[in-house]
Amino acid sequence: MNAATDRLEMRLPPEEKGLLARAAEIQGVKLSQFVLGPALKRARKVIAEAEQVTTTARGYKDVLDALAHPPKPTKALRTAMKDYEKAGIQWR
Repeated sequence: MNAATDRLEMRLPPEEKGLLARAAEIQGVKLSQFVLGPALKRARKVIAEAEQVTTTARGYKDVLDALAHPPKPTKALRTAMKDYEKAGIQWR
């Protein structure tokens, strides 16, 4: 059973579609497979790069130190936590 349920359509000049179709035929795959494979690979790379956080060695150490020794909550933070709880927002 085919799990594909959504469609993706695009408009392009006939010569470009012909070029893609010819390349797909040469590789022995369907046009949609030929186009989709590289697009998915690129999408995964773009998302991974966008979600990756980089820092300096000093910044990394500072984060670890803050996690190991968190500061005491300020009055403003305690108030905000209570407001969140009253609003039914789960913050923990």
